[in-house]
Amino acid sequence: MPFRTARFALLLAAGTVSILPGAQDAVDRIIFPHNFHVEDMGMECTDCHAAVTTSTALSHNMLPAMDFCLDCHDGDTAPEECALCHTQPDDPGTYDWAPTIGLQFPHGTHLAQGVDCEKCHSGKAGAEALARRILPPMALCMDCHSTPITDSGCLICHASLEGKRPANHTPDWLEVHGLWAGGSGYDDCSMCHQETDCEACHAQAQLEKLVHPANYEFLHAGDFLSFEKECSTCHQQPRECMLCHLTQAVMPLSHNSWGWVNVTHGDGGFHAEEALDKSDYCLVCHEPGIDNTCQKCHAH
Repeated sequence: MPFRTARFALLLAAGTVSILPGAQDAVDRIIFPHNFHVEDMGMECTDCHAAVTTSTALSHNMLPAMDFCLDCHDGDTAPEECALCHTQPDDPGTYDWAPTIGLQFPHGTHLAQGVDCEKCHSGKAGAEALARRILPPMALCMDCHSTPITDSGCLICHASLEGKRPANHTPDWLEVHGLWAGGSGYDDCSMCHQETDCEACHAQAQLEKLVHPANYEFLHAGDFLSFEKECSTCHQQPRECMLCHLTQAVMPLSHNSWGWVNVTHGDGGFHAEEALDKSDYCLVCHEPGIDNTCQKCHAH
């Protein structure tokens, strides 16, 4: 195709395509600008990786053979110089295929369901060079695959669960996992666990005492006010606090004291002093901008 030949020649002259990015390498490397072939030439991923349409395992070699490259690089459609594809044209090698062991991924099934290659291989099509193979993160898989309820759900993708336990799951994990569950890595837990997994243990009376002492509902305010415990490790604040306090009609003792709200003198009473001194306590239950209790006076 004359257009393709002319286009390629212009890119070479302009230096857009790097012919010898690693000429100094002792071992031959394959040069392949994905962005030129995909974006400029309009090629599809499956043009070169045709095997993915039927592949049922990551152990399958889905790289194109050299003969496929020569269909275009024949000297007429595109240049056939060895240096276009090899950093060591005098001693050319091949791109080693290393099968992925332990994971089961049927490319063909996902393509048949309309999953785009870019979904898992983001940025590959626009890469200026042949990048090292990197598997997509597991979190990306979980965008489509719901959290497995049993180990059999994990085995849809993993050939074995041996060695898959996270490094922080040490023998004392049950005693310390609460420190992780409420932190920045909480989303990692949801890749393997559902909320019902937490409830299955924490809802049992015999375990409840290991988390909090007996009758803790009558004592927890002290720990909260003194910041001795980080409640947000396990509880969603303020939603869970409000849910319990409203249903049980429980409020701080100060709210029933004389002068808590002094409308007559217009100074707000004791609650104004508390709000100025400990506003973070008020925010546990109240959102000044939308709370009906606050709006009774503060909306005017």
